[in-house]
Amino acid sequence: AANAVAATRRMLRPALRRALQTRHKSAQASVVGALPEYTEVTTLKNGLRVATERVPAECETVTLGVWIDAGSRYEAASNNGAAHFLEHIAFKGTQRRTQRQLEVAIEDMGAHLNAYTSREQTVYYAKLFRKDVDVGMEILGDILQNSLLDSGAVDRERDVILREMEEVNKQHEELILDLLHEAAYRDGGLGRTILGPERNIKRISRQDLCDY
Repeated sequence: AANAVAATRRMLRPALRRALQTRHKSAQASVVGALPEYTEVTTLKNGLRVATERVPAECETVTLGVWIDAGSRYEAASNNGAAHFLEHIAFKGTQRRTQRQLEVAIEDMGAHLNAYTSREQTVYYAKLFRKDVDVGMEILGDILQNSLLDSGAVDRERDVILREMEEVNKQHEELILDLLHEAAYRDGGLGRTILGPERNIKRISRQDLCDY
């Protein structure tokens, strides 16, 4: 895994370097808040696609993320909620860093690390200063490849997800969309909710997450 992370970092650097290069444009084009000039998609030798967007020269921050084409639609009824559960557990420590060390590393950079799950994708991303891109990329790689998925953390996170479910169910816009998906897609993957049913959240195990 360590070699894979190092190799991916080496392959990504040229694309990231191009995206971060400052370019001399007119004042109108370099105003902070202007739209990106264009999106460049590079396919690496291992098949990984990298999309980069240039930003105004004055911008000192970067958003770096990994978009995984696997969301709740790819779950079965028995493990519905696994993708979202995995998103929560991914930040609870890796083979190289404890949860506390992860938090300190992000805070020391003044960065923001987060994730979200949809029916189509699971996304892990970091917002950080451009000088910290290599560190941010290494942390994302560590989380995605070396997460411990600790059984104790899995048990502790159940209540957090159940409380999140309660809050989501209070938002009528969210609830209506879930019911619409259920009616339109019946028993298919797109018809199930992203969080999964309460019974699944209470019984999903570490092995279920590893299998997913």
